[in-house]
Amino acid sequence: MAIITISRGSMSGGKAFAECLATALGYPSLAREVLVQAAGKLGVSEEKLRGKIEKSARFWERMTSDRRIYVIALQSALADACVEGNLVYHGHAGHLLLKDLPTVLRVRLIAPMSERIREVMERQGLKYESARDYIRLVDEERVRWTKFVYGVDWRDAKNYDIVINLGNISITTACAMVAAAVQLPAFATTEEVRKQLRDYALACKIKVALAANSKSGAIKFEVRADDGNVEVFGEVATTGVLIRQAGPSEDDVRLIVKTVEGVKNVGVNLRRFPEFAEP
Repeated sequence: MAIITISRGSMSGGKAFAECLATALGYPSLAREVLVQAAGKLGVSEEKLRGKIEKSARFWERMTSDRRIYVIALQSALADACVEGNLVYHGHAGHLLLKDLPTVLRVRLIAPMSERIREVMERQGLKYESARDYIRLVDEERVRWTKFVYGVDWRDAKNYDIVINLGNISITTACAMVAAAVQLPAFATTEEVRKQLRDYALACKIKVALAANSKSGAIKFEVRADDGNVEVFGEVATTGVLIRQAGPSEDDVRLIVKTVEGVKNVGVNLRRFPEFAEP
């Protein structure tokens, strides 16, 4: 069976659709729970983590190391939830966090603005103009943030496998369509798929460990795992006329990685490049 990610605009029926689909398939349905687990991995509050991953980036901001680790922790928490292969996820950017995984069906929901406005008016007691402005603000923040973090427009249909217009199709019908789609052989959770899910979850755990460590936190690592055999790739700047090493050594990285449960063997490949000061 499949891992199903659901993306939608504010008040576009995502939660109701996720609950319908989870009931039809007998899958767990997760959203906020993954945020809670990610916060636990870092020992921070859910509110702090949510603020870091949901607030838009202004044009002068860069992806600081602490902001980056929150995204990595969220990816790791979601990967842990996917190990069994059956999941409906309707939280933050699931289709992007799990883009490298097999048997993931990426669903995008859209709904008429008039229906979304009416939903906000009923839930929050707002007048028409205020409800409309609220939806536009939330959508714009999501657009800016996903472009900032992932480099894509979350509204772009090419980032999804199925786009469903809930203005034309009811949630019940849409649910039946997607439930039927995941019965196809392409979404079968074979033993090979389970292995890939386990390897992916381990690689994500290692990324969290490296990002959280003061010696390696500023470096972006690529990690590959295969039944506990791990390869780590990264780029480290060197400084000074004599090319002194900056950042962690291969041994430093190896020691950090070995603290992660499930790791058997570690190979480290750090490419070093000179970092010259501005004249």
